[in-house]
Amino acid sequence: MGQKESHLPDEEVARLSTETHFTPEEISQWYKGFIRDCPSGRFTIAEFQQIAQSFFPNGNAENFSRFVFNAVDVGPDASLGFEGFIKFLSLASRGTVEDKERWAFHLRDVDHSGYITKENLRLIDDATFSMIADHVPLPNDEDTAEKRSEKVFNLMDTDKNGRVDVNEFIAACNKDEDIVKALSLQDTVQ
Repeated sequence: MGQKESHLPDEEVARLSTETHFTPEEISQWYKGFIRDCPSGRFTIAEFQQIAQSFFPNGNAENFSRFVFNAVDVGPDASLGFEGFIKFLSLASRGTVEDKERWAFHLRDVDHSGYITKENLRLIDDATFSMIADHVPLPNDEDTAEKRSEKVFNLMDTDKNGRVDVNEFIAACNKDEDIVKALSLQDTVQ
């Protein structure tokens, strides 16, 4: 692939600015940094895992990184270009609460079925627990991935049908502070 240009065309900057929460100047600055760090213009899962591991040196960030990468807009070659990167960054840093809740749902809908199951939550919790190791004290009823996923799933699955859709998920997030805390565990260690 080779080296990408160090700047985006003005029309691309303008389009991305309207599709994100960033100004044209910020888009241009982020692009320069992205190309400096990813000269090919693509960000691979291996590169993402290295960065995540640097934030959690005592844990294993590999599985959690895979889930996060699975939930962002990657290309057909399983890599992330600048557009997917800046849109994710915009959502994570400046998106609305509902935007973030929808993304959190998408992260946990690991098989893209449109529903979260207890098994989906357990997989994410296993990955989170592996990543944070023993750095975050948890109450006894949440000190294992199994206990945590059981507790959170039972709070969210209000109709008790064994699966949680995006509307149930958002309603649960908005209604129950414990769910918000449980879902944002990875945010508390950054």
